[in-house]
Formats: sequence, structure tokens, C-alpha cells
Amino acid sequence: MTVNIDQLAPTKSLIDLSSHSDNDFGLANFDLCNLFDDLLLATYVDETEDGNCIERGGIIVPKNSVYRAWRVGKVILTGNKCNNVKVDDYIIFPSDKGVSVKNITIEGHGPLTRGVFLNEERLFRICKPKEYIDNESSTTSADSSPAGECCRA
Repeated sequence: MTVNIDQLAPTKSLIDLSSHSDNDFGLANFDLCNLFDDLLLATYVDETEDGNCIERGGIIVPKNSVYRAWRVGKVILTGNKCNNVKVDDYIIFPSDKGVSVKNITIEGHGPLTRGVFLNEERLFRICKPKEYIDNESSTTSADSSPAGECCRA
């Protein structure tokens, strides 16, 4: 019988990572240097500065009202088996996946206020921010970017 670990209730025989969601994973005296397997660490780029709301098209929405929202992040660190994403890629992922972390220091990056550990398989897609032209107040066409710059398959 196959059992999905995401469907199991935490017990003493299972590691419950949810209790680490609001702290630094005990890394206050250490810098995080690398990750293994297909794990990655991303910082949220769609949050307000205080981390309590998500911004969508100029609209500010409290995070507790959009629990299952799609989130946007920027990859800070990747594991050795991440095949589709690299550091500095922007990614889209479901907000109910991954393990949140805050106030850790990443070697070569510095402090990370809020972020999320995810498996690469949980990602939806790679994306990129639209660039705005100051004098026209409109976005540039996606066709104007060099091939392969974004959205690798």
C-alpha cells in the first residue's frame, strides 16, 4: 500500500516540520551554505514589506484570506538535483506547499527575512517580472526579450 506523507497526521514517529515554520531552524549561529537533492530556497517577492499581505496587481490582500494563493518567489539557493531552476530565477508555486523560514543567513547572499524551502517538483513555472518603460507607462512585449532568457522548459 502506497501512502502519501503529506496526508499523514504528525505523530511522535514522524518529523513535524510545521513547528519550525516561525523560527530560524536553529541556524542563528550558522550560515546556510548549500542544499541537497531537489530542494531550493526562495524569498517571497509578492509580499508587502511587513510580510502580512500579498500584493496582486496593486491590490493588497491579507495572507490569511488567500491561504491557497499562488505565490511568487526568487530562488536564493538550489540543491544539487535541481534541474529546471537556478539561482535568481523567479518561480510560481502554491502557498500551501513548502516550509516557511525567517531570519536566517545565506552564505554569499546575506540575511533572509522571509523565505520558503520547496522541492523543485512542487513548482508551477518559472516567470520573470515585466519591465516598465518610464516614458510610455506600458510593459514591454515578452517577444522583445532574447530567446532563452526566461521560461526555460
